[in-house]
Amino acid sequence: MAVQSFSFFSGALYARKVCQVYLPPSYDASEDTRYPVIYLLHGLNGDETSWLVKGGAEAQLDRLMGDGTLRESIVVMPSDGGYGHGTFYVNWYDGTGRFEDYFLYDLMPSIDREFRTIADRSSRALCGLSMGGYGAFVLALRNPELFGAAASIAGALMSTGLMTEQFLRSEVSRLVGPVHGPFARELDLHVLAARRLREEQRPELHFNCGFSDYLYPLNSAFKALLDQLNYPHDYAEYEGEHNWDYFGGHLAEALAFIERSFAGTPAGEAPAEIG
Repeated sequence: MAVQSFSFFSGALYARKVCQVYLPPSYDASEDTRYPVIYLLHGLNGDETSWLVKGGAEAQLDRLMGDGTLRESIVVMPSDGGYGHGTFYVNWYDGTGRFEDYFLYDLMPSIDREFRTIADRSSRALCGLSMGGYGAFVLALRNPELFGAAASIAGALMSTGLMTEQFLRSEVSRLVGPVHGPFARELDLHVLAARRLREEQRPELHFNCGFSDYLYPLNSAFKALLDQLNYPHDYAEYEGEHNWDYFGGHLAEALAFIERSFAGTPAGEAPAEIG
């Protein structure tokens, strides 16, 4: 089967965790070939099966790799750590859990040991929806030495400067701590993008969002910031709401962007023709 469950132990969370792993068509035919790896992240109230069950990910990956839109790659669909409604893939201020550590130091090394990945930033990318879009960007921008590209589909592209009083009275405060404090700044995508701007290992970024999505203002604000910084990026907006019709419907373009990153085409430039 193209998709298999893979369990591993997380020392960061002191728990056994499971992810779903898509293996490309030629994986079993060769014992030596290594493959790029893409981490495909779910949203709030989701789990490691969400992209498969609700987003039709397996069929889309079969098609995209079959027609050459995406090179054969290992695609890992992990849990965010499984706490509450969602962890946002980061370490929490209140000590609830170290979910970034789980991802970086438990999940990724386990995948690289068990499967024939190309364990290099130029062949490692992130893609996610909603909370997972934020997760993809925050992990890439905080760890540019590990990830060459990140894609967000209708992402919760948060900045503490945009948080309303409603946000600050919610569980978000447990995650980021004092909104003007140093911990919150380390999780602020606007701050992180500015910090990475002039670094050689700057992650390539793609994001898209629907006009009718309640997260559209966060996406348009992040685009405005990147334009102001002159941070190269790939952005698109469409008709659509915050639902699986939109998420699944725009997975292909996010993965096509990741393919361009693997091929060395910078964000904002036209891709070379395949073949």
